[in-house]
Amino acid sequence: MLKRLGEWIYQNKFKTFIAWIVVVVALAAGALGLGSNYTQNLSISGIPSTNIQSTLQKEFNQNPNAGTMKAVIQKKDKGDATSDATKADVAAAISKVQDKYGKDIKSIANPYESNAVSSDKTTVYVDITFKEDSNNVSRKAIDGVMNAFNDKVKSSTTKVAYTGSVKVHPFEVGGASEIIGIVIAFILLLVLFRSFVTAGMPIISALVGLISGIMLVTIGSNFLTMASVSQTLAVMLSLAVGIDYALLILNRYKTDLADTKGDRQEALGRALSEAGASVIFAGVTVIIAVLGLAFAGIEFVTTMGIAAAFAVAFAVFSALTFLPALIALFAKFIKPATKTVDEMAANPSKITKFLTGHPWTIIVSVIVVLGAIAMPAQHMRLGMPYNGSLPENRTERQAYDMISDKFGEGVNSPLVAVVKLDSSKDATKNQENLNKISSHIAKLDGTKTMQTLSVDQTKAATLQQQLTTQAQQQMAAQAQATGQMPTQAEQDAAAAKIKATIMAQAGRPYMLSDDGKYALMVITPEKGSEAKQTTDLVNKIKDYSDTTKSKYDAKITLTGVNAVNLDITAKLNNATPIFVATIMILAFLLLMVVFKSFIVPVVAMVGFGLSLLASFGFTTLVIQEGFLKGLFGVSKGAPLIAFLPIIVTAILFGLAMDYEVFMVSRAREEYQKTQDNDRAVTVAMQDSGPIVVTAAMIMIAVFGSFALNSDPTIKSLGLALAFGIFFDAFFVRLLFVPAMLKVFGKTNWVFPGQKK
Repeated sequence: MLKRLGEWIYQNKFKTFIAWIVVVVALAAGALGLGSNYTQNLSISGIPSTNIQSTLQKEFNQNPNAGTMKAVIQKKDKGDATSDATKADVAAAISKVQDKYGKDIKSIANPYESNAVSSDKTTVYVDITFKEDSNNVSRKAIDGVMNAFNDKVKSSTTKVAYTGSVKVHPFEVGGASEIIGIVIAFILLLVLFRSFVTAGMPIISALVGLISGIMLVTIGSNFLTMASVSQTLAVMLSLAVGIDYALLILNRYKTDLADTKGDRQEALGRALSEAGASVIFAGVTVIIAVLGLAFAGIEFVTTMGIAAAFAVAFAVFSALTFLPALIALFAKFIKPATKTVDEMAANPSKITKFLTGHPWTIIVSVIVVLGAIAMPAQHMRLGMPYNGSLPENRTERQAYDMISDKFGEGVNSPLVAVVKLDSSKDATKNQENLNKISSHIAKLDGTKTMQTLSVDQTKAATLQQQLTTQAQQQMAAQAQATGQMPTQAEQDAAAAKIKATIMAQAGRPYMLSDDGKYALMVITPEKGSEAKQTTDLVNKIKDYSDTTKSKYDAKITLTGVNAVNLDITAKLNNATPIFVATIMILAFLLLMVVFKSFIVPVVAMVGFGLSLLASFGFTTLVIQEGFLKGLFGVSKGAPLIAFLPIIVTAILFGLAMDYEVFMVSRAREEYQKTQDNDRAVTVAMQDSGPIVVTAAMIMIAVFGSFALNSDPTIKSLGLALAFGIFFDAFFVRLLFVPAMLKVFGKTNWVFPGQKK
């Protein structure tokens, strides 16, 4: 069927181009008409920290998904951020925001009234809460807030930076990353084919598949909740496999062109029937791997897999239809291969000779080297993206550092504890228990403060009366001594001081719901969300909930960034082994059926395990430990993104099987013709080896170019995949697999019903 397709396209190349134009135009119309609706929030349902959020909204009227911003204001050279001039500037900015964007904003807190002032008075921050969820806050409102503070507050002596749950920094797919990857790929193809026209064909074919696939994914973002990183992953994967698949078919066409003595139509038919079949199998393997992400049971991970699967499907479709049309159009520019199969077998390279002569040396060396590189993986820590790992030139990172320095890292990501109380108990008894619970949490290692959320009204009334009387006496004495009445500013300052004293002395570290069934506590950790101390604090509070449940009949459920991140990480960790086992079993069965072999699938799985662990080990060394962080553009050591292992496993597995197919299918094809295993290994190394090398270098270039992205999520994905492809292609598929084929000899191809 593929042979007939290739011959038909050769005769109907312009019809094929027209069909593709119709598809692209239709997808473009849909994408432009609907627009994109990606989210940067990596939240999931079905975990305690997100399940409790509905209670938080119902009982305390707090939407945990509401868009938030912090405008952090810092005076340079240790200036005073509490001066009258700065207060006036901040008030003017707040007033401007309220006037222009009041319909979008739920609340905006004046830092001088909310006590958001650093102890050295150099820094304050304005908390802004929007009415809409963070993903739905308009770009106009976000930019408007920043413009107001930049206009009214920012100056040569005052620095302003912004952070929050909204998209302070608009999401970008990459742009420069794709261009860099494409340029490097073109250079590599030019070296391989020594022709500008031939080298450009795989690039054009991949771009057509990429554009079509991404437009379909963009349309899908309006119907599925897709994380913004889904688009990046789809672009990254589609571009890489699209070039690789086109490269395989084009190279096989050149070989068949030599075998058919220049019959272009016959050669194109053969190329699709041989290499095209490998591309379909390779593409299906990648699609199965990324769709297998659904086993994690996590929405944003599942949609990432769906987006990647559609992108890969279009890459395969383009390689099987658009590329053959290009080949037919520019057939006169494509030269046949210079070596026949017999010449390849008779004149192997030095590397091939060494491999076939010393297979055990190769096998042991690969295991030792990859095993050593994998060692750091045993210390791998997982977490979720946080602003502290962004580049220093990003405003979110600057705001994070300013708050961390002046208020403590934990202010960036407080913990929210919702306590479910026994409503049958006396209210006074519940409050006594809450005091004990809050006191215990306040003393835990890792807790900085318990935020004051309400006041004891009886205590507050008495205290206010006492403090007001004292303030009036002091102002009266001042007026008598100076002959002047206190100014309005002095009266306001006295009132603010009274309020702060009441909150400090009569304040409660919890807020009760109207029906008294729930209590809310806000805990500020000492360290940030990435710190082990904060992780330990969350786990201690979770363990303490068992005590409060039995002792006070009060259950504690944590939410907030830290708690949600830990729950997501735990769910991903539990899902990853099931996912890996599932796709490896499916791939084993597929490889067994395709290659009619038991040995080949086992070797493929072992090799994949080696390259995957090596990828995790090296990524841990760079991202977490900061090894060569300057070279790789890593801002500072941080835990690996929690979903990185499962995403990298899926993609690397699919791509590893691509190279397995490229190499082993050639060996099997030659073995079926000659029944000579040594010749089969030699021909596979000589014919498919250069293609695997070029394809792998293209993959590394594409993924490595994404590692130049400043976003730590995209950077870590790019690095992990680039490392993984390097280890898998150059150590496993080009050395380990051929050496194992050599060692097992004809046993490789023993299978029930298979001819001996």
